[in-house]
Amino acid sequence: MLSNARKDRDRRLRESLEGLYATYGAGETHRDPVALVRRYASPQDREVAGWIASSFAYGRVETILENAGALLAALGESPARALASRTYSPADLSFFRHRFHGPEEAAALLGVIGGILAREGSVGAYFRRHRGPDDPDVGPMLDRVSGEILSRFERPGTALKFLFPRPSDGSACKRWNLYLRWMCRSDAVDFGIWRWLPTRALIMPTDTHVHRVARRLSLTRRKTADWTTAVEITRRLARLDPDDPVKYDFALCRLGILEVCRVEPRLSECPRCAARAVCPVGRRRAA
Repeated sequence: MLSNARKDRDRRLRESLEGLYATYGAGETHRDPVALVRRYASPQDREVAGWIASSFAYGRVETILENAGALLAALGESPARALASRTYSPADLSFFRHRFHGPEEAAALLGVIGGILAREGSVGAYFRRHRGPDDPDVGPMLDRVSGEILSRFERPGTALKFLFPRPSDGSACKRWNLYLRWMCRSDAVDFGIWRWLPTRALIMPTDTHVHRVARRLSLTRRKTADWTTAVEITRRLARLDPDDPVKYDFALCRLGILEVCRVEPRLSECPRCAARAVCPVGRRRAA
């Protein structure tokens, strides 16, 4: 049975996170990779665009939007139809470069997605086939998906493996979990396309921004943003909403991306943070 003190902490945390959720919604999507997916109307194109956009969702947001946007633009008005109808070689994608990924990795990713569309009919059907009836969360499914994809390459290099991370390797799989959030949740930000995957099975997309905010809000004490940390943050948030534990991901990530919550507390803008009431750093600086 929960103690009154714990119930009170959860109540105050929920109120603060609801404030963040109300503050950072659809109006902020233009500064997020999800903006690339919102350009398309059909579920099939959103599945494909979401996979591509999330795969390169690392680094500065402006760079992600520019580089992943250029790759999607090369696929025309319907990415799903383009990948189902032809194969793209590195030469076709010579313009693409995002950090340590280049035309070779882009062509490999598009080839994987195109092959899945040809065999399965949709990206969602492929992921659903890898979901086990007893899986406690999406971790085992992601492990099977990445394992199967990487097995198709004779000697996948580090850059290619980065596109298909595995929880069993310890990766937080932030970009996979971001993609699943887009596909499964339904609100002003996320699309709710994959109704077969319950939102309670999702894991928090944990990058440096979310990890920093989560530590300050005591959602985790772990110092490494790995899979175990992502699960721990998710379980803590599940106390607030067991059916939708990753509801607050977009809002929490905004605090880092918009530099409201920064590495150095003295540079953080605590007075305008809706979570300051439950953040020791925010309360101390406000005092």
